Amino acid sequence: MEPVILGLVLGGLYALLAQSFVLTFITTKTLNFAVGEFVALGAFATIAVSSWSWLPSFGRVAVGFLAASVVGALAYRFIVLPFTTQGEHDTRWLLSTVALSFVMLNLITNVEGPSPQRSDTARISGSVDVLGVGVSKQQLLLAVLAVVISLILIVVSQRTSIGLVMRAVSQDPETTSLMGISPRLVGMGAYAVAMGLAGLAGVLYAATVGASPVMGAPLLVASIAVAVIGGLGSLWGPLLGGALYGVLSEVASFQYGAIWGETAGLLLVIAVLVWKPEGLLGRRMEVKL
Repeated sequence: MEPVILGLVLGGLYALLAQSFVLTFITTKTLNFAVGEFVALGAFATIAVSSWSWLPSFGRVAVGFLAASVVGALAYRFIVLPFTTQGEHDTRWLLSTVALSFVMLNLITNVEGPSPQRSDTARISGSVDVLGVGVSKQQLLLAVLAVVISLILIVVSQRTSIGLVMRAVSQDPETTSLMGISPRLVGMGAYAVAMGLAGLAGVLYAATVGASPVMGAPLLVASIAVAVIGGLGSLWGPLLGGALYGVLSEVASFQYGAIWGETAGLLLVIAVLVWKPEGLLGRRMEVKL
């Protein structure tokens, strides 16, 4: 039972980051491979204002979210959008986001240094008993937050005019632009929210492991795997993908050693791609690849 509970909790962190990929994909059909650096950006932005005693803890967390959101919107406008206008099979946006990852990594390293820094913002010490298993309160907070945010995104997507606009822009940006809706602004908004979520995850994760320029790198592969397993076209997907990937990885690690944990998760990704390429909860859709 212990590896199952721990896997579900760990899957929550992956699911929160996977929503960053899903949200940009269902809106713009693009992915940002610099998500790991946005995790670090959110963490360091919070540390930068940690000495402001007049700003409450919630406000410092909000700074991390907003910093990643603003940079995310600008990244879409100047790094992604210019490379999506030459047809649906233009994949230069993929290379541009990879390049953005290296640029951000170098900038953060040069400014903050390579060594991890302690972050006390939003830190919750201690553990809680879940079905007889001791779980860190900080990790449990991330898991619960992933579920809450996912449910909010699903409700907004399915039951509000904002969600209708997002789906319309994704399916036919040219027609929606003729109706007075700006696909560019919608894309910037999606990237702002998605990267803000990555920054938020970075703030809370840094309270456990500390903030470093490479803190998001170990999470990148797992979060992409979770998004692929659940389905890039479904906001429900990260919750299912995170649960499956987290539990399988933890059970494999518990039974066969740590080296088999990540391997088992990636084997699951391969199985899903072979059996159901669009993901367990995804639907077949036209993509730019």
